[in-house]
Amino acid sequence: RLEATLLAADIRMVDWRRAVLCAQATGAEHAPALARALAERVSARCQPSSDWALPGQVFEWQFPPDLPVSLDRCMVFVPTPGIDEATVLRQLRAAQTGSDVLLILSGHSVDTPWPLLRAHADDHANLHVMVDSASQTEWLIGGEALQVLLRLLATQLRITRISPYQTRGGVTREGAFFGRAQLLARVINREPANYLVVGGRQLGKSSLLKAVQRRMQGHPHTVCHYVSLRDHRLAPRMALQFGLPADTPLEAIVDHLQSQYQGKRLVLLIDEADLFFRDESANGYVQLSTLRALSEEGRCWFMLAGFWDLYATAVLDYQSPLRNFGEVLAIGGLERAACRELATEPLRRLRLGFDNERLVDRLIDASGQRANLVAILCQECLEALLPGEPVIEARHLTQALASQAVQDALAGWGRLSHDEAACRLDRIVVYHTAQAGQTSLAALAQLLHSHGITADAQALRQSLARLQLAYVLRKKDAEYRFAIPLLQDQFEPAEVELLLHQELAVLAKTG
Repeated sequence: RLEATLLAADIRMVDWRRAVLCAQATGAEHAPALARALAERVSARCQPSSDWALPGQVFEWQFPPDLPVSLDRCMVFVPTPGIDEATVLRQLRAAQTGSDVLLILSGHSVDTPWPLLRAHADDHANLHVMVDSASQTEWLIGGEALQVLLRLLATQLRITRISPYQTRGGVTREGAFFGRAQLLARVINREPANYLVVGGRQLGKSSLLKAVQRRMQGHPHTVCHYVSLRDHRLAPRMALQFGLPADTPLEAIVDHLQSQYQGKRLVLLIDEADLFFRDESANGYVQLSTLRALSEEGRCWFMLAGFWDLYATAVLDYQSPLRNFGEVLAIGGLERAACRELATEPLRRLRLGFDNERLVDRLIDASGQRANLVAILCQECLEALLPGEPVIEARHLTQALASQAVQDALAGWGRLSHDEAACRLDRIVVYHTAQAGQTSLAALAQLLHSHGITADAQALRQSLARLQLAYVLRKKDAEYRFAIPLLQDQFEPAEVELLLHQELAVLAKTG
């Protein structure tokens, strides 16, 4: 009869048994049993936390990395049974929880209401979330424990505290990664090979490498490591990461890894590698030649990520060991369907959303389908929401489009190279595009000629390639336009003319 009743109520037997054991725990065992049972249902690790001036027991929960909101951990407070509400509230107001979210497992119910604590938790100025008796029951035996947690967080905290949008660095949570299915398939569903991931800053190179790492974890025949360079020194960085002396050569590092993972194929994902390529170009490509030899011997495969220095080394330098080293994967805009998922799916999990589909289209169009801009715009929309507002309207999006965070994300295109002359040419190309709405190689050559400057066609071609790679310009037929419509709005016509003529005047003087 019990099984039939549970089946009719859509309750799993394992969840029912866990809830029963929790209810049977008494005295000092009740609080840890309840905290552990709730933690298990959302795949969190639970451990006691001491030295809290709170009337009850406190626990720390560590959440898995795939939690669909920005919350690595939280504290959980179980008040002592029978304690009065006023005492709990007074101690909570005095407690120093820092930036941690504090879940309060209270006995609040229709029969035993705690209205003061409810009002306190509903105040978005603090980081306290009340989990009342009914929510605990739903959490323990309902089919969607994670949705219960997300609902409570979304209704009792500022949404920006748990924002599901990651706007800095590579995306590390699988739930925040959208699209790039074709690129991932080309890497994951083939025999091991070398890849060169090229693209401008904030386009998703690191996110792609980390997505590859997640998909290769636990592979029976392949082991994969992610290495992010801070400067040009590849071997010392790898050596320190793998617990070896800093002066260990590359071949010895690979030997060490092979000995640890015998019989498995070794894949190294090397991120932020431009300074390394620049140094190699100036010093005869000694280490790159080693990478090529290791790969040709079948000892290791590489996925290298960078921007212009990587592209120039792999494509423009005929003498480089990177030529034909691996397949070039250019990172550009995100697929439109993936942009839509990125904009709407994280909000849906928090019971939020856009007022209509046209707003989503407007956001995607304005972003030029640049993944991090979509995330930043959504984050800014959340910032614009007032407490209790569940719907993003046109006014919120308009505010987001004009936000400082968006302006900052669009900056940086004027310094894409370490060569000042190349940067000046880039700026001339961008200003001319802003002034005319589009540009071309012929139009740029004519512009330079009209100012008494002999056009270097090769330098112009490289500038256009660099701006395309940085996702500043997009080519259609023989014309170039801004890849991101928001970029056009950055320029006032009078300012553009002044800036363009200043750059042309300097170029005319310096030759």
